[in-house]
Amino acid sequence: MFAKEVRSELRARVAVNAIGLFGLTTLVAVAYQIGPYQIHEQDRPHLLAALLWIILFFAALSGLQRVFVKEEDAHTAKTLRLAARPLAVWGGKLLFNVALLAALQTFLVPLYCILMGMRVQGTLPLVALLAVGCLAMAATATMVAAIIARAAGSGTLFAILAVPLMLPLLVMLIQGTRMAMTSPAWSDILPALQGVGALAGVTMVTSIYLFPVVWND
Repeated sequence: MFAKEVRSELRARVAVNAIGLFGLTTLVAVAYQIGPYQIHEQDRPHLLAALLWIILFFAALSGLQRVFVKEEDAHTAKTLRLAARPLAVWGGKLLFNVALLAALQTFLVPLYCILMGMRVQGTLPLVALLAVGCLAMAATATMVAAIIARAAGSGTLFAILAVPLMLPLLVMLIQGTRMAMTSPAWSDILPALQGVGALAGVTMVTSIYLFPVVWND
């Protein structure tokens, strides 16, 4: 399933282009208007951490919803239901969304640090937080995408459902990123890391039980 998703995306590049262009355009606009020199030193960790995750979040929303919507648009969902088990479908779609978000972070976060003058004291804790946050966001987006795939106005519905579910996640990610900017100690970022990891685990366990019902209904 993961290989199928990669081949399909490489042919059309819809999700990659949507996520990449949205993230890059937003970053350039933010850097042009704010830049690294228009923020007071004491405000930098709070503002830069929040802006980073806002950009990543809305860039992700622009592309992650397509994993199931494209199956309905191409009329391949029924064939997929016959060809693969529900958990195999969910796992492949989840891995694809994780890979998509990881690629976005790999491209966007270093560029953000350069353009915004973001200095990070705890590089490894921040990398760990980005990885766990990527998994949590992808798990939530994959499940919501499955729920709204056959609904009219799926794009709007995806945002309506995904934003409340991801809001606590974003709060913890912003707090953890702020701590990573100001301290290299793992103990400072550990509460945020544990909170994000717990949300990711709960979302994945819930999806394992809920997805077969959603997929086969």
